[in-house]
Amino acid sequence: MKRIIYILSLIFLSTGLFAQEGEKLPEYCRNFSYKEIESGLNDFQKESTEKIAYKWHIELERELINDFIEQIIEFTKEVQDEDNPVIHTIYTHKIKLIRTKVGNVAFYKVIKLKNIKSNGEWIPTEIVLKEDSNNSLKQLEIDFKNAYSQPLNFEELFVTDIVYGNHCGDAGMEPIYRDKMNKLVESKDTTTLIKWLRSATIEIQLYAIDGILTLKQEGVDFDQPILDLIELIEKKEGSAYTCSGCIHWNQPIGETIERIKKHRAESAKFERYDI
Repeated sequence: MKRIIYILSLIFLSTGLFAQEGEKLPEYCRNFSYKEIESGLNDFQKESTEKIAYKWHIELERELINDFIEQIIEFTKEVQDEDNPVIHTIYTHKIKLIRTKVGNVAFYKVIKLKNIKSNGEWIPTEIVLKEDSNNSLKQLEIDFKNAYSQPLNFEELFVTDIVYGNHCGDAGMEPIYRDKMNKLVESKDTTTLIKWLRSATIEIQLYAIDGILTLKQEGVDFDQPILDLIELIEKKEGSAYTCSGCIHWNQPIGETIERIKKHRAESAKFERYDI
């Protein structure tokens, strides 16, 4: 019989049964060492049994600027029901990090996911267990402002609900930001597109690049620093959340921008042919 995973809740309960995870995860982060965080998570994973399984994976990982990386780690505990072994309960924590490529952590936030009932519906909610940063975060802010000519907006970090693409899903609907970008292109709103280009969210940056290159192809001039910024973003390591039709996947940032440029070049050829 195929195993059925029954998600009763998405939280680590505050009872003693699951208190150790909520206590240990912040402890792994307190020395601002990515190596210690990985080691602690691996230790948990080694404690897995037939009835309790610990797992972790990297949900998001991409470069912000220079050597600084934005990352989300998802950590889950799957518990087999005592009375019915085909039923499992899954509890989830997430660790949000800003770290350098060599593993020095500048910022961390440990959260648990909790379902809170609102208007008859269960809404997944993040509960912060511990959050801290060190002086390295100031260097990130300096580097970001030097590169993008505006301060880093922390609200734009750790965003996972924006997808770059077009005609996505079974119905082939345009993502929200695709619709917004199309309107910006139609009205030739270069101010907003440049603001998007300086966002800390890579998917928004991709829509900005798409819109800017479209307008450039239509004869709109952009200052060289804006075009240089596109080249800087193209060199960023990591991936962006993308979609096309029914397929959603994480695609390397450079490959995505290369695809945008290729599409614009092909579009220009067809336009010349039509003329």
